[in-house]
Amino acid sequence: MPAADFTYSIDSSALIHGWQRAYPPKNFAPVWKRIEALIAAGRLRASIEVRKELEKKDDALLAWCKKQEEFCVDIDDEIQDAMADIMGNYPKLVDTAKGKSGADPFVIALANSHDPAWTVVSEERGGSAKKPRIPYVCGEEDVRCITLLELIQEQDWHF
Repeated sequence: MPAADFTYSIDSSALIHGWQRAYPPKNFAPVWKRIEALIAAGRLRASIEVRKELEKKDDALLAWCKKQEEFCVDIDDEIQDAMADIMGNYPKLVDTAKGKSGADPFVIALANSHDPAWTVVSEERGGSAKKPRIPYVCGEEDVRCITLLELIQEQDWHF
């Protein structure tokens, strides 16, 4: 499938990394305009659970996220079923003791609930059966997982 046809499910780690460290809007406004164009085209989505993670810090990224209509996807039956499968197979994906990574199974479930599966965009790395992380689970579930930089390269954006 050509890169122009890919649809993406983005994790809060990619949004936070891009906004705060790699591509701050003050210096890289065109990156965020292109991301907004992907959202408007229906090709980039986030689970509503990602937005809930972003709400832990009421900042400019959250304000930007709220302005993107149709960006955050509510949990429907298909996503819920996919999430239940993921959590059944990878119960340690969410750290319930620390309240971390709560959106991770929903990011993967959003991608995996479509046919063909969407591509996950995350800045997480690694993982294992004992300590699953998004890239590991995506690999096990045959879901593509890339970074925000890889999305930019895949879309062949030039600035």
